[in-house]
Amino acid sequence: MYAMIIEETGGPEVLRYSELPTPVPGAADVLVQIAYAGVNPADWKNRQGLLAAYRPYFFPYIIGFDAAGVVAAVGDDVTAFKPGDRVFTPTNHGQGGQGSYAQYTLANQDRVAHIPDGLSFAQAAALPVAALTAWQAVFDRGGVHANQKVMIHGGSGGLGGFAVQFARWAGAQVAATCSTVNVEYLQGLGVERVIDYREEDITQAVNAWAPDGLDYLLDAVGVSTLPNALDLVRTGGTLVSIPTLVDDGDFEAAATAAQAKNVMRVFSTMDDVGCSATLGKIADLLGSGDICLPPIREFPLAEAAEAHRVIQSGHNRGKLVLKVAEL
Repeated sequence: MYAMIIEETGGPEVLRYSELPTPVPGAADVLVQIAYAGVNPADWKNRQGLLAAYRPYFFPYIIGFDAAGVVAAVGDDVTAFKPGDRVFTPTNHGQGGQGSYAQYTLANQDRVAHIPDGLSFAQAAALPVAALTAWQAVFDRGGVHANQKVMIHGGSGGLGGFAVQFARWAGAQVAATCSTVNVEYLQGLGVERVIDYREEDITQAVNAWAPDGLDYLLDAVGVSTLPNALDLVRTGGTLVSIPTLVDDGDFEAAATAAQAKNVMRVFSTMDDVGCSATLGKIADLLGSGDICLPPIREFPLAEAAEAHRVIQSGHNRGKLVLKVAEL
């Protein structure tokens, strides 16, 4: 098969097109022929070697978590999928397997879901990591529910856009930060209070909107962009951060400060084990119109390096995907 690989960690220029053996599914694996691969901020960090503490690096190395395509083969223990099924998945990459910037990838059956009718491969490839990370941060670890005052710091990115919509679907009142060019986008998602960080003081805006403090705050950007995040959350509230690996501050000090204020402090990374059911729920919400997909920008697989430059800039709206094949 063909794939975009790296032979060493480094900048976007280390990505190159190459040929590798097609993987063979294990007993519980699904072999997916990929139509589209999703691009996430974790990908450029992975490329630069920043994920070494979490997973092995072996070369030639294929980056990429998200994939959407068609089942090509299944292992002996797989019963829920068959060749020809349209599926999407965060793949086995998070567990140390090769990634999705390739014609084929493997995914354990417990992290694969069927693509519902009406959803394209490109759209499905935009979902897994961003939507799962948002779901787990908002619900599984954040416990967001109706009538809460919730803010998403970084609401216009792929993860932030899903978090905004999940919180609204749960019945919460939602505020979100973004730059000027994304204000209308977030208003279109139904955000009650859009805070343009280029034009407004975030603290003043939050204090005016939620004078008693936020019930829940999700920081999807980084500690340096919201250094007083804890002060914005009420006593007994919840502050969730998505680790960036480049702007997270002192975890231990942050936890101690939160404990002193009686704020639940969570650093939330995606857990893809047994995620099929959650992926199915998210797909159902799309199908029912309760949430919508973010804007999607498409690149050919061979232009993965340019996609990395765009997403590494930190100012991308929505999601990027790589077109691998016409299926």
